[in-house]
Amino acid sequence: MNDEQKNYIQTINQSADEDILIKRTGWEDIKLKPHTHQKAQIIYTLSGTLHVQIGEDNFFVPEKHVAWIPEHVEHDLSTNNRQASLVIFYVSFDEEKKSDFSVYSCNGIMAENIRFIAKQGNIIEKAKNPDLYHYAFYFFRMLPAMSPNQGIRLKTVTLPNDSRLHPVLNYMREHACEDMRIEQVAHEFGFSVRNLSRLLNRSGIRFSNYMNTLRITRAIEMFADRNRTIQETAFETGFSTPGNFNRVFKQVTGTTPGEFLRNKE
Repeated sequence: MNDEQKNYIQTINQSADEDILIKRTGWEDIKLKPHTHQKAQIIYTLSGTLHVQIGEDNFFVPEKHVAWIPEHVEHDLSTNNRQASLVIFYVSFDEEKKSDFSVYSCNGIMAENIRFIAKQGNIIEKAKNPDLYHYAFYFFRMLPAMSPNQGIRLKTVTLPNDSRLHPVLNYMREHACEDMRIEQVAHEFGFSVRNLSRLLNRSGIRFSNYMNTLRITRAIEMFADRNRTIQETAFETGFSTPGNFNRVFKQVTGTTPGEFLRNKE
């Protein structure tokens, strides 16, 4: 975290409760170490995708989605996209609207409101512009009700208590798009297939489900970079056929690749 980022976090925490802060960030500002805010953080992924690390869990936020990070929740942000752009709002609520991290899909009305509020400068002060403040404040309070659904919320990593699995999961992430079997992973780390399966299961991880989530996450990142077709993405993320890719994509996200791409346009 550079000095500019540290100073902005300090600005957030020192701002008045009745100020809404607005920040636009590019790729270079998204690599942030664990930190907290005294305001809720509402992030719109204008372009690119986002990883949000909260404790031992890593959540994935697709493009054109809204992530809600409650106040005082330690988190860090990162992206694997070559280009990414976020619009972030920092808001204090009289009652904490959400106690948990949430991701919302964004329909056209929500996107237009977000873009309108984002154009109002770097800060909206209630004392100076009460109408605009109330408009933005209640819009953000209504986000859960306005969203067509909870969006695609992928928990991509949960660090297991068994430290022996940490390098195993790192290896699986690094090679997720290859034609990899559990036998290969077990051999790489000196486990029998039975013992590795048992260790994974004790941590609530099923090998095939975990690999599929990693591959679909990578596919969504590729879609955000906009340089591959569905068929090309299927093969590059390790699926043998586009049909198999479509089936697993819907299984993981609840929608087909085609529907996903249409919904974010």
